[in-house]
Amino acid sequence: MTTAALANRIEEDDAQVLYAHLSRADRYIHTTRDSAFLTLLHRSGIDTLGGLDIVEIGCGTGSLIRTLVHHGADPSLVEAIDMSSARASATRQHHQRVAQADASALPYADASFDLVLAFTSFSAMLEDETRFSAASESMRVLRPGGIAVLYDFRINPTNRDVRPVRKEQIREWYSGHRLEIERVTLAPPIVRALRGMPALCRPLERIPWLRTHLLAAIAKEA
Repeated sequence: MTTAALANRIEEDDAQVLYAHLSRADRYIHTTRDSAFLTLLHRSGIDTLGGLDIVEIGCGTGSLIRTLVHHGADPSLVEAIDMSSARASATRQHHQRVAQADASALPYADASFDLVLAFTSFSAMLEDETRFSAASESMRVLRPGGIAVLYDFRINPTNRDVRPVRKEQIREWYSGHRLEIERVTLAPPIVRALRGMPALCRPLERIPWLRTHLLAAIAKEA
């Protein structure tokens, strides 16, 4: 199934088997994120995840890897790193191709991947130098013609352990590359207050300033 078709049918899957363990509100947040991500891939010329070499920077406990495989990625072609040995070990329980490594020094050869993903990873990097290095590394390991995708907070006033990401910073990190950046994800506190009810959440999600995350595609010219 193409990325466009997947994006269109995601929310039709009631519990989205993939997210059945989450609350209704969190299912809404995850499925709308996935729909925006797959739509972005389609606009960027990626019609299927199958056959792509993919790496995730900052995989946490591996939820995005499960999502990628669910939507057609070949597990044998998906690599991931996390700085935390505990999180890397947890992910390795269901996906072996995980390394403990720093995003600013990726353990991969140049031009190894078609798709580089960093979901809520840059906001966990508090130093400017680390962010610049991670952005540079993401381009180094990306093949010409591939894209890097960032999904991250643009605002998160309740979590002092993260540093939100701004559009201007993404443009600076990836200066010289073709960029597409959009606001996505209705503010999670609002979604939870509305219990993830689509009829109530979708109208509010159309209001840009109520969206708390940025979704960016950075293309590496062929």
